[in-house]
Formats: sequence, C-alpha cells, structure tokens
Amino acid sequence: MLLPDLRFVTTFLLLFAVLGTFSALAQSKPSLSGEIGTLIEAEGIEAAKQHFTEIYPAHKDEYELDIQGMMQLAQRYMQAGNMDAGMAVMEMMSVVSQDMASAAMSTYNPQMAEMQHRAMEEKAAEREQAARDRKEEQRMQQQAEAKARGKARDDLGRFTGIYGNPADRDRLRTLFVTVSCDGYLVTGPMWADVGPWWMRSAADRVFTYADDWTNLSMEFTGSGDNSRLMHDVEGISSPVDRLGPLPEDWPECHAQKGDGAN
Repeated sequence: MLLPDLRFVTTFLLLFAVLGTFSALAQSKPSLSGEIGTLIEAEGIEAAKQHFTEIYPAHKDEYELDIQGMMQLAQRYMQAGNMDAGMAVMEMMSVVSQDMASAAMSTYNPQMAEMQHRAMEEKAAEREQAARDRKEEQRMQQQAEAKARGKARDDLGRFTGIYGNPADRDRLRTLFVTVSCDGYLVTGPMWADVGPWWMRSAADRVFTYADDWTNLSMEFTGSGDNSRLMHDVEGISSPVDRLGPLPEDWPECHAQKGDGAN
C-alpha cells in the first residue's frame, strides 16, 4: 500500500516543480507537517486527525502544504515503530497531494479537474461526517459512563485518605481514597499499576464498582482518624484502617483522562 502512494507523491512533486506553482509566500506560513507533528506529540493521533479535517480544505491557504515534509514526518514515525501515526500522516498527505494534483491538472483538462473537484468534495463530506460520528460516539459513551456512576455528591471529602493494615509498617498494601473533580469517589491500590476505580454511590457509606474484569464493593465505618473501610479487593485484608490523609503533593481532586483539572 505504501509504495504506490510514494510513487504518486514523487511523480506529483516533479509535476508541481515543473509547473512552478510553489509560492514564496508559503515560507511565511506555518507548515502543515509541523502543525500535525506537534499535535500528534501533544494530544495524540485522533486529535491530529480531527484538526486536519478542520484545516483542510477550509483553511488550507493559511498553511504551507509541504508534501515533502509530510512524507518525512510519516517516515520518521514508521522508522520509530509508530505505524499508526505514520499511516495517519500518509492518509493526510494523500488527501493534500490529490487536491494539489487536481489543481495542477485543471490547466490542461478542465473537465477532469471538475470530476476530481467533486470527488474531493465528497471525500471532505465523508471526513466531516466521520468526525461528527466520532463526536456523537464519544458523547454517548460519556452519557453511559455518567449513568453508570450514578449521581455526583459533595460530601465525599470525609472518606479521603490512605487505608491499610497498621501492622504493615512498610505500607506495602494500601488503598488510596480521593474525590473526583466532578463529585465521585475514586479509589485504587497503591501497590499495583492499575487504573483508578470510579465508585458508584449505593448508600451513604457504601460504594460499588464493576467493569468487564472487576466487581467490588466498599463500606466506610467510623469517622475521621477512626475511619475503617470494609471491602472485597483482592490482595489486602479487610477491614483496613485510615492510616492518614493523602500525601501533600496529591492533587486536590482527581481529573478524568483528558480533563485539565487537578
């Protein structure tokens, strides 16, 4: 799949050079390859794809459409073993190169240019629809997650802290309990590299969590330094005592992935 694309781009670059349509003004504009590369590193492949649909073709005149830079960017990702990023850049490069080839050919064959223009419009419409579909899917997923979590609460700060067995002086098996920035109890083991559990409120002091691999419940008793936590988390005894507050460098609230809150 990659070889035909590279041949096409190479041929087009030669054609483009012959036509002499590269403008000196392009050097004063930000390069498309730089924009896409920066966004992939900062926010990931999907964010870069979404931004590309916003740039191209509506705002393409604001960027230097550096096909060679896009090719080099794709090759760097592939050589580094990041095939997904490399293929994503190749797809964007293909869209731009086909559009530029269409513009160059319009000088010689207006009818063919019109056909290619319609094809580009259809592809742009397909990309926009795909972007809308992704947003709708994300929205529905967020609604499903919110429903699964139940209602948010503003009285969960009384449960926060580090819980464990006081006899475990090295604190090899402890649980953290914190609060999310949108009002949910969040907990997890401090000895294992697993994602935190966003708990659902089942009663005033009872919380549950369930996914495809994990199903557990927690119940708090007592208050303050005398708080205890009964649970069914594997790898740690139950109940456990509140050993103390969260570390000083712990975030004030737990943010969702992709959320800017701390």
